[in-house]
Amino acid sequence: MKKTFILIVVLALAAGVNGMENMFRNGVLHFDYKAEDLVPAEAKARERLEKELADLVAIADTQRTFENTIMGYERAFEHYGDALGMSGFLSYVSTDKNFRDAALALQMQMSQYMVDVATRRDIYQAIKAYADTNPQLEPDQALLLKDMMIGFKNSGMDLNDEDLETFKKLNKEKAQYVIAFDKNVQEYKDHLDVTKEELQGLGEDYISKLQKTEDGKYRVTLDYPDYVPFMLNSASTEARKALEYKYNRRGGEENVELLEKTLALRQQIARLLGYKNHAQLKLENRMAKNPENVFNFLKDLEKRLKPMAKAEDKNLIAYKNQKQGSKSRTLYPYESGYWGTQYKKEHLDLDPEKIKEYFPSEHVTQGMLDLFGNLFGISFEPVQIPVWHEDVKAFKIINKEDGKLVAYFYMDLYPREGKYKHAACFDLVGGQENEDGSYQIPFVAIVANMNKPSAETPSLLKHGEVTTLFHEFGHVLHNALTKARYGAQAGTSVSWDFVETPSQLLERWAWNPQVLKKISKHYKTGEALPDDLIERMIAAKNFGAGGAYLRQNFFAQYDMTLHTKINTPDTTKTYFALTKKIRGLPLTKHTIPQASFGHIMGGYDAGYYGYLWSEVIAEDFFNEFEKQGIFNQELGMKLRREVLEKGGTLDESEMVKNFLGRKEEIGPFLESIGLEDK
Repeated sequence: MKKTFILIVVLALAAGVNGMENMFRNGVLHFDYKAEDLVPAEAKARERLEKELADLVAIADTQRTFENTIMGYERAFEHYGDALGMSGFLSYVSTDKNFRDAALALQMQMSQYMVDVATRRDIYQAIKAYADTNPQLEPDQALLLKDMMIGFKNSGMDLNDEDLETFKKLNKEKAQYVIAFDKNVQEYKDHLDVTKEELQGLGEDYISKLQKTEDGKYRVTLDYPDYVPFMLNSASTEARKALEYKYNRRGGEENVELLEKTLALRQQIARLLGYKNHAQLKLENRMAKNPENVFNFLKDLEKRLKPMAKAEDKNLIAYKNQKQGSKSRTLYPYESGYWGTQYKKEHLDLDPEKIKEYFPSEHVTQGMLDLFGNLFGISFEPVQIPVWHEDVKAFKIINKEDGKLVAYFYMDLYPREGKYKHAACFDLVGGQENEDGSYQIPFVAIVANMNKPSAETPSLLKHGEVTTLFHEFGHVLHNALTKARYGAQAGTSVSWDFVETPSQLLERWAWNPQVLKKISKHYKTGEALPDDLIERMIAAKNFGAGGAYLRQNFFAQYDMTLHTKINTPDTTKTYFALTKKIRGLPLTKHTIPQASFGHIMGGYDAGYYGYLWSEVIAEDFFNEFEKQGIFNQELGMKLRREVLEKGGTLDESEMVKNFLGRKEEIGPFLESIGLEDK
């Protein structure tokens, strides 16, 4: 994501992304914050920001330079983040609800303030005065200034005074809705109490971790480690149906209302700025360029995927009917995962619950670090530094060639009350050149919700969780290995339709036989995955791929449809109608899956297509590794040099050409999922 548009980065500032001083103790981050200190700290930081912005405005136009104007502007916001430290990040991971609530309330307050700052004409005129001199800049500086001017344009600087006030009002309202939506998902609580009979199909390691109720039942929550295994393995159709219904109502009706209000505001803002719709506004500076290109890409892929998905569905429906003695003609959401799992057990001899016994999280993690450390010329050393929870592990990332410290890296893998519900990489402190000429060491974290250890078993990961871990680690390395001079261009500060490329690329190693051998170790016997099991896993890699990718295609088209409509659509009716049209399978009545679709509220609005767009590039990249060797250190270092270190200092299409020697092609992606490039 490009970080220069400050309306977008308000939460990043609150998370301390650009903080450089107060958040450190003895050279590393601390997480010792008190709720009552947040508001005074922000007030002091705001006072300093106002002074620094006033100083910037006061510079005579004839005396403006890149350093005192452009970097003066950037650093003013870095200093603002300093005083707030990790408070925003802790709102996602702290066990203290009082602190989480206080941090979120502060974010709401800051979002309102940032709208005012982003729409100040005096600041814009100061930056524009420098830009109008047509300064001779180095390429990364010129790109930084260009992105900054686009950010100001999209902050309403070309509007008249009346329209600018309207713009500010709409953005303040929108910011409130986005934060409230996220909080509703994070704080949402529900569960299903089930009998021992309804747990038939689940292993004792799963059952032993469930809370027992007073009446002897077992409590299954909506957290991933509870929900996913239950939906894949419970033999009780009624229990799965009940749990799936609860899961797809997370966020509640309030979030449906918040989403639809936000869509209306986004459309109004886009029209004010002279765009046809929100998607056109968001895509102007991305690889895809416009909504038409995105829809063409998605509909072409939909056409290719549908025959594959229909054949898969027909096969699975027939299998379900055979086992149940039924004459069903479809699959419901609470059936697909279960019958797919049963089919793989019976016909492909693959049991995810058995396979996970070979993937203790500690062994997988160490294998992953060794693998990518060798590929990219780095090593990982466990380090005892402050963390935010006892489950968190921390590492130093060291450059092998010269022994220099590259970054710090945290892993917070297990669920707990009030914690962020998904898996994500958090860029806690971004790399950049400091004012004294030194380089700021990045601090990066993976936050996830994987299977917790118990008294009987260690944390065991399903293979899907292994690929998720590799995926998020791709984001970690993108942030950690950056060499960008400016924070606004560091790490993952790239176009949204390129940002998933490194993460989806790293997933591919989790399917290689040699890698699977290295990262697997049965938690009882110590044996690696047997060769025949690896062969069956890889042979079944594309089992259900048509449906899975068509589902991703649906999410992308749903997002793009919502953000290209002139009038706000009924998001529930649209969700159901597009699911039927694209995926061809029904949804459970009265569910509201969009109420927890955080992507389209929190940064991926008009951008969800980027997962598929990036995967096309990632598969083309991996194709080079398959040709030259997946452990080829020379090629790994080329990827590090041409992509991972660059951040947003170069146009993404140029980075692709520099690595591949040509433009990306869709063929490797299609081949990887079992389709021909016709």
